[in-house]
Amino acid sequence: MSKKKSKFVINMKTTIWAKMPRLSYLFFVLFSGVIVSCSHYDQIQADLKESGSGEDESHNSGQNCASCHNVSGSEAAREGGWWTVAGTVYTNSGNLNKGVTVELWEKPGKQGKLIKRLTSDSKGNFYTNQILNFGNGVYPSISVGSNTKSMTQGFSGGSCNSCHGVTTNKLTIN
Repeated sequence: MSKKKSKFVINMKTTIWAKMPRLSYLFFVLFSGVIVSCSHYDQIQADLKESGSGEDESHNSGQNCASCHNVSGSEAAREGGWWTVAGTVYTNSGNLNKGVTVELWEKPGKQGKLIKRLTSDSKGNFYTNQILNFGNGVYPSISVGSNTKSMTQGFSGGSCNSCHGVTTNKLTIN
């Protein structure tokens, strides 16, 4: 009886190992197909949309852009873009501020690697659909000439107006 049991175990191992490479290959192919079919990364990167000084295509200054421009597939996201970073900058007197440089840094105080640089448009809005690596958080700064303001705490989302103007002060700079 022990011979039959060991023969069965040997045959079982041989059968499993003989099929395993085929099963692994099958799972790899299926998994790869799911990733490729679910990912819009290449399409988004090929159709990069960003704010720029003097442009005026944006709207709803001061509102949370991500409430419409998000991955849910809303009409705004399909037509205008899914923003990975977006917000609004004002002057100190409360007017919309165009031409402000918005930067995302790897470390506080504009240190480390510069991850992204944007410019606010004529309506004070800045945005991009570029897929960014927020890693352990990024540190934003806004600048006009030599005047710069920076966040001292990192954040891992790009929805600036979800806090600024709601639970914290609006982004302002002159």
